[in-house]
Amino acid sequence: MMRLTLILCCCVVDFCVFVFADQSTNCQKSDIHFEKVLGFKPSDENHAMLLYKNNTHPVTIECIQKCQSNDDCRSFVLDYSTFSCYWYRHPIEGKEESNIIPDNRVAWFVKICLRGGSCPDKLWKFERIPAAILIGNDTKTLTEKVTRIECEQSCLSSKNFECRSAKFKVKDAKYDKNSAIMGSCTLSNTDRRLTPNSFRAGRDVEEYFENQCSNDYHQGYNNTFCAYEEYGDVLLQHVDLMFEKKTKSECEEICNGIKVFHCRGFSLKPSASGFTCLIHSEDSKVYGPRLLEEVSKGFYYEKARCLNITVTCTEESITINYRPEVNFLGRIYMQGYSDNPECFTKGQGFKQLSLKLPLPSSQCGIREAVTPDNRRLLSGSLIIQYNSFVQMQGDRLIRVGCIFANDSKLVIGTGVTVAPLPSDNGSFLVNSTTSPANGGDSSRPLVQMKLVDHYTKEEVSDIQIGQEVDLVVQAATKGNNDIWASHLVAMTENSVESIILLDDFGCPVDNNVFPPMFKSKTANMTTLTGTFQAFKFSSSPAVRFSIIIQFCPQKCPEVDCRNLNRHKRAQYRSFNGTIENINRTEFEFINSQFFRKPLEIMVIVRNQNLSPDRLAYGGNKVLVAGYNYETNEVCVDYSLLLGLVISWVLIQIIFAIVCIIMVRKYKKYYQEEYVRQAYEEYNKNFDIGASNLDTRRVRWADSGDEMQ
Repeated sequence: MMRLTLILCCCVVDFCVFVFADQSTNCQKSDIHFEKVLGFKPSDENHAMLLYKNNTHPVTIECIQKCQSNDDCRSFVLDYSTFSCYWYRHPIEGKEESNIIPDNRVAWFVKICLRGGSCPDKLWKFERIPAAILIGNDTKTLTEKVTRIECEQSCLSSKNFECRSAKFKVKDAKYDKNSAIMGSCTLSNTDRRLTPNSFRAGRDVEEYFENQCSNDYHQGYNNTFCAYEEYGDVLLQHVDLMFEKKTKSECEEICNGIKVFHCRGFSLKPSASGFTCLIHSEDSKVYGPRLLEEVSKGFYYEKARCLNITVTCTEESITINYRPEVNFLGRIYMQGYSDNPECFTKGQGFKQLSLKLPLPSSQCGIREAVTPDNRRLLSGSLIIQYNSFVQMQGDRLIRVGCIFANDSKLVIGTGVTVAPLPSDNGSFLVNSTTSPANGGDSSRPLVQMKLVDHYTKEEVSDIQIGQEVDLVVQAATKGNNDIWASHLVAMTENSVESIILLDDFGCPVDNNVFPPMFKSKTANMTTLTGTFQAFKFSSSPAVRFSIIIQFCPQKCPEVDCRNLNRHKRAQYRSFNGTIENINRTEFEFINSQFFRKPLEIMVIVRNQNLSPDRLAYGGNKVLVAGYNYETNEVCVDYSLLLGLVISWVLIQIIFAIVCIIMVRKYKKYYQEEYVRQAYEEYNKNFDIGASNLDTRRVRWADSGDEMQ
């Protein structure tokens, strides 16, 4: 009966969930909330009307308040680029896909009816991302098909565990106003921020919900290591609040204190009077680097995931302890020393990891700075890599170290994402074909592999880590010819490091790194597509993809990974990630039917332009390059110390040059004075010149007077 009542009081449509026939009767005013849909908006055919506009300031809160107070407002689109919003009187029926179009410049706020929840002050209860999915991490799957709103209500009302997100997969796409779209619903106790490597673009029938009433950080551990990622010379384009003339610390304090939505980060926009503070409810994890706008001398700070990590120091070693908040099968290592056994350790699920670095040692990148009062600073950079083979979005770099001062030892450190590598000189792209121009057999189909941006569909050869990319294999197949892919391997340029993405059965070895490839066919073309987040190896920014394409004269066997023994595929990977003894004998019968074609392509994957905060300790108090209020001491970090030394040397050089110039001028003056005095003595001896004018006394004969 409850479901029947819910369906009668609302209309659920594609990409728009819930509208009300009679709010006063079917949904109490206190239960009317908003759902924020990211990346989509209704098409222009739906006749939007201006709700609010401001030429200079963000309008997020004003638009929500105006739509909330207007019973006729069913939803509105917030345009971040023009500081304006447009509302819709009627529900968007979504009878055709053209009614809903993607647009990364906007957010779509839709009224929904949700009961309960622990966050009455939140301006929106859920964020929904169409065509996205969180791989794995399933906590509970509802046994029956439900509507979107029922899926969200189940997550909001979960009692046995904290539901942080949900996955919804459409089963029945009915666009009748009296029918609701039904689908399968899976609840999860994690989300895309706690496990960013598991979040990626999905199919059109998949959707991702994120519960805004859940806590920002995992509650199972005492996380004491929180920080902001710093992006230099960029700003995030989606702005919800703005404050004039603020410093970084003031803007960060504002972000931390906001309650009406989750502040995911802030930007500092340069102006004539200082910095303008921009507050964001979104981050770069959904749209990737494309949402960042280049602005000279601007800074974007994004909240990083808190870590449960401690550092202890002795005279002989630095010990780093890390307790994972998720099932951790990656590794932790010192930056630049991933192959040194003394400098890394591997994850073992939820078990605490301990990395002991001997002192004094430069083998793991530990640097030492000594002050005149014999205080020593030892510090290095630790990387937490969640995948055991490759670096991905969400990996963290932690600056850790110790300060030794008499009998006291002070632990320092802060956390940001992986720092940028030095620039590389371009990249190259290889597309293998079987065309006659390349020496191939003209009777065989043309095949090529390329990498394209998932959103723009433009071919790329230089990308950033975490960017959504499609690996596309296209074959010009005629008649009943078919293709399938197997043995996809990613490796460095020199093949020192490698990881298998698809095994000989065409199944993914790790869904979090690379998903299955989906097949689509037209009359003359067959396409295989796999969407993944760009990753890289720790030793090189170059990633080379190699794949085997199998052609079949009729229809290739269906790729079924459900009953495949995962342990059997795991044996294809060696301990260090290199390839071992790939066995293809089970597929030799296919080889005899037609032929196989190896394809290869290479891309440069760069880390985002991030820089770490200064070293800090305790409750994020600045210690290095700052003032220690507990000990009344001023400390400097290595870069500042080096800058001071260089400045001192330059001052000494300038002082020496000034002294030399002054000495030379004095020497010249002395020589000139000596010559002048010598001439005077010479003239005096001969009673000429000024020397004969000396005062003389004269006595006249006719007077006793003396005249001078």
